[in-house]
Amino acid sequence: MYTINELYQDMEQFKEWAETLYKVEENLFFTPIAKGKWAMAEIMTHIAYWDTYILTAMLPKMEQDADIQSIDIEKLNKEAATHAKSGISQKQILQEQQQARNALLTALKAKDESFFTTTFKLNGETLDEHSGYPHNAFNYFSGFVWHDNHHRKQIENFLDEQNQSV
Repeated sequence: MYTINELYQDMEQFKEWAETLYKVEENLFFTPIAKGKWAMAEIMTHIAYWDTYILTAMLPKMEQDADIQSIDIEKLNKEAATHAKSGISQKQILQEQQQARNALLTALKAKDESFFTTTFKLNGETLDEHSGYPHNAFNYFSGFVWHDNHHRKQIENFLDEQNQSV
């Protein structure tokens, strides 16, 4: 059974893996990973924006039986992609991602273990449409670990195709 400590470890591990992206050539960092897909820069700002959004907008609302409304996903994703293309450097993108993840992990680790069983409605739904599990803090953050790993695999596959390693 997946535990809270494993959740923390997975979130930390993604952060540690993301640090290796400093080694990627900057032009490659800003190259789309496939036709019609984002570049690593956009993926990493996407993750940073989500970590910040979760920390500032979602985490404070995660209370027993709360009815939480989430932001329009596409709006947040577009803002993140726009930021990545704003002329910001690879270093700054990766620093922002690290800072956002550190802040989110610090806030989560400050929570009592009972927080993770807090159940709530998300956009009026009591069950997650993808997993079928109840919306609670543990399942919510476990979903974002899956999300991290999805994007990590995309980046690793792209780097393999480019004969790059990190």
